[in-house]
Amino acid sequence: MRRLFFSAGLALVAFSAGAQDYPARAPTLVVPYAAGGPVDIAGRATADAMSKQLGRQIVVENKAGAGGVVGTRYVMTSRPDGYTLLLGSTGPLIIAPSANPGSMDVEAAFQPVGVVADSPQVLVVSAKVPAKTLAELVALAKARPGSMNYGSAGIGTTPHLAAELFKRATGTELVHVPYRGTSAAIPDLMSGELQMMFGDIATLRPFIESGAVTALVVTGAARSKLAPHAPTAPEAGYPTLVSRNFYVVLAPAGAPPQIVDALSRALASAKSDPAFASQMESQGMTLTDSSPEHARQYLRAEKETWEPIIQSIGLKLNP
Repeated sequence: MRRLFFSAGLALVAFSAGAQDYPARAPTLVVPYAAGGPVDIAGRATADAMSKQLGRQIVVENKAGAGGVVGTRYVMTSRPDGYTLLLGSTGPLIIAPSANPGSMDVEAAFQPVGVVADSPQVLVVSAKVPAKTLAELVALAKARPGSMNYGSAGIGTTPHLAAELFKRATGTELVHVPYRGTSAAIPDLMSGELQMMFGDIATLRPFIESGAVTALVVTGAARSKLAPHAPTAPEAGYPTLVSRNFYVVLAPAGAPPQIVDALSRALASAKSDPAFASQMESQGMTLTDSSPEHARQYLRAEKETWEPIIQSIGLKLNP
């Protein structure tokens, strides 16, 4: 028994020493999506910016599959030593667990490091729709219940759920037309076959600027520099119409507090890098002041927003 306690004590001492020397080798930031997409771009920018602060290069590893769930679960079950981290986002952290209750307890599985950035969605309508404001669109939809449709990037995506939140906030009836990504829906939106759609501002910006679509509102607390003329949802009279994409750095639950603190400080310092801020802004993202506790509360708020919507529409996704 004494030998067992002695061994456990040595392991604890070794683990504590490892925390003090962190990072003794290159940490890995897992991006749970394929290379080249927006999450991958944000992940690589975040890794580079944090690497400068840590004095050790953070390696990005793509582990795609099941809408981000494969990579998320990989990190969840990794050793909590601070060397395997996750760039988390809405799909695998909020939507998938809410659509499959009991599949993953995000709060129990992860130790947040901090929110990197977030961005609102933008609501656009086809230029052929005679609505130039959110109030005009709502009036049009209420005058013709069930006759207007909206496109999305697919069932269970943020644009889909943003439209469901819109329906609840405005008391309107709309028909959902899912596509395989936002880009696939744009031609039908421009032709007028689709009347409206929520989407990422960076993706829709060229079509807004060309006049092919009209931006009516952004679903955030502040206006976006990429669509400065579009009011926020609160400005338009709908304070509950808040839908945002986000990126958050997470470690597996049980990561040593000293390591979490070191990572959190590195992330906070990285946000003062103008090149990092510029790169994220080009993707429609705004860097967010954050801490481990702020990130935990942030994720709770996202769950409280989306879980009722997801359950009310009976959304089920493959676990």
